[in-house]
Amino acid sequence: MTIQKKNIALSTNGIPVVIEVTSSSLDLKEVTVGGIKNPVTQRNDTISYDIGGFSTVNDRVLSDVLKRLPGIEVMSNGMIQYQGRPLVKFYIEGLDLLQGRYNLANNNLPIDAIESVDVLENHQPIKVLDSLVFSDRAALNINLKRKNTWIGTGHAGVGGSPFLGDGKFSPMVFRTDIQALFTVQGNNAGETLEDQQKTLTIDGLLDLLNNRAIKEWFTFPGLEMSGLPKERARLNESLLGSANVLSKNQSGTEFRLNIDFYQENLSQEKNSSTSYFLPDADTISFVENTRVENTRRKLSGGLNWNRNAARSYFDNTTSFAVVKNEVDGNVFFNQRPINETASMPMLRMENKLKLLTPIKNRLFDIRSTVSFQKTQQELNLIPSTIDGVGNAGQPYDFLMQSIDFQRFSTTNSIGLTFKTRNAITIQSSFGVSVLMDKLGSNLSIDSLANDQLLAVGRNSTDFTNLSTFIKNSFEYKKSGFQVKAEIPFYVAQIDRENLMNRKFSSFSRVYFEPYLNFRYQISGMIATSISFSKTNEFGTGEDFFPNRIVTSYRNIEINNSSIPEAVKLVFNYGLNYKNPVNGLFFDLSASYSKIDNNVIAQYSLAEFGGSARSLEDIKNETKRRALSFRASKYLSNLFTTMTVSSTIQYQNFPQITNDVLLDYVNRINTSAFELAIKPKAYLGIDAKTSLNLINTKSSESGIARIRQVSAVVGVDVFPIKNHLLRADF
Repeated sequence: MTIQKKNIALSTNGIPVVIEVTSSSLDLKEVTVGGIKNPVTQRNDTISYDIGGFSTVNDRVLSDVLKRLPGIEVMSNGMIQYQGRPLVKFYIEGLDLLQGRYNLANNNLPIDAIESVDVLENHQPIKVLDSLVFSDRAALNINLKRKNTWIGTGHAGVGGSPFLGDGKFSPMVFRTDIQALFTVQGNNAGETLEDQQKTLTIDGLLDLLNNRAIKEWFTFPGLEMSGLPKERARLNESLLGSANVLSKNQSGTEFRLNIDFYQENLSQEKNSSTSYFLPDADTISFVENTRVENTRRKLSGGLNWNRNAARSYFDNTTSFAVVKNEVDGNVFFNQRPINETASMPMLRMENKLKLLTPIKNRLFDIRSTVSFQKTQQELNLIPSTIDGVGNAGQPYDFLMQSIDFQRFSTTNSIGLTFKTRNAITIQSSFGVSVLMDKLGSNLSIDSLANDQLLAVGRNSTDFTNLSTFIKNSFEYKKSGFQVKAEIPFYVAQIDRENLMNRKFSSFSRVYFEPYLNFRYQISGMIATSISFSKTNEFGTGEDFFPNRIVTSYRNIEINNSSIPEAVKLVFNYGLNYKNPVNGLFFDLSASYSKIDNNVIAQYSLAEFGGSARSLEDIKNETKRRALSFRASKYLSNLFTTMTVSSTIQYQNFPQITNDVLLDYVNRINTSAFELAIKPKAYLGIDAKTSLNLINTKSSESGIARIRQVSAVVGVDVFPIKNHLLRADF
């Protein structure tokens, strides 16, 4: 259309002709295209959400908008899920500043600085594995409006009762060579800040599971709260400080420093009446009037060195955590006054190394994790309602329970990764894992009669789990079809010794933990998957103490059973549909699991309301079934996001109560509907309603039913530009 017309006479002798043309201009009439821009787009494996299409003047930080993005689900603790599964990574401008603790960004990154949010499907975070190991996990990347900028957010608020305060200040810098996020926050308005320190990506969660954090032994039973939003029942003084810095040099090497400090003082007053309806038709009832003060402090940090290149990968993280948790509670337990104090300090140190380097046409894989944990905990009861053997007898002036526990663990492996000519990726590794626990406990009482501290129960035990393993995995991907098989082979030697009587027990296990996954991308919109896994889980040094340990003013525990062993079989099926153009996302999943155990929990309830928990050597099984779906739709013409979700869960398990073996069946139905209308002018509405149905049935009684209905509605009114009136119901 931009070449001038030209007429040429052609001869019939077949001689080539060169035609020189002259350019010309073409004037187009004006065209106006009307419509509403779709804020959701897709390009290859990246789904992009334009934040401007979902935000309003009421939104301050990223978390305000994330929960309205179709296809993305934000859990109550801040965890982000896509297609029903947690993220593998959370990036800001392509860099992983927070190492999975992305609540710090969600709750502090100002929405005005964000241009878009990208979901990176099938994301492989290690570049050298990108063409070798397929990933079906998703990552999130936050794109900023300005690429080299200082930004920040802050707020301050005051209220009554008699005085409430809430404030924070969070400066940040994001450049190509350095990123930093700092925040200082505090409030006494019912909001806990500890969730901002939690690791929420799938890799981080698996690390926490494999590291087996040691437990806090003591509890204050009055702290449980059901049926009320936590922020409505929490009297708190919370303080959080966090510093996160990432530096990247020209060679691509990254250095990260993360330091967190958290402190929370919680106060609670509670009056409750509890009744246990026992299998023999007896009823045990008691009344508790409690007032408790809980102070928790945590200092944690880590230094990470990472180089993620196309031909090699290096990652090393050295981390630590120091926790101090103290409880001071007063309770009238059946009109008897008791003071309970507990101190539960903890120390953890860890180093984690991962190295992938090429050797000819193969990748050499080295991994090493070393950690040490220690705690010295103490419980004091003044006076005690239980004697040295757990009976409600003569009260004692003073009871002291101390726990000294330490754990050393290390896992080291070497392996190879390569791809065969028929496009099968093979990963093989050989390694050794060691877990060593040492438990010591002492129970002492001060009798009114003799007025002296008497030692009435001690524990001193050692536990060791030495495992050697060979892991082989195979992966094949072609034309939308992917299959992955893992065949780990373990040889474990488990030893346990009671140092009080020099009684020693041990056993060996040879076992497989196979995993098989099939995934088929039916089309660009529909994918389906099915998986099977088998795992073996063994108890630790925390599961063996032949003499009683008092855990609260009305609870004791004793574990003199065999080493707990559980064999777990899990089947999962998933169906995912996405249509970003129409703003429609749908996820369906079904699961079945069966756990074979060699021990069972037994609970003995005394007439005065105290309980004793122990483990008995009885083989049993637990079965779980679940079916869930979630659908979300964005209506661009109405600026509206609608979400519907429902989950049905069944659980069958046995339990012994007062020497009676009962079979229980739990059924939990959870349904929710969410609506967010954000037209950006005049009026906005967001609403969420949920329904929970919980049924419990035992072999000796009828059905116990719980029904919970909740509804939350928020209304935004925009009287003047950049001004907002909001009411929450």
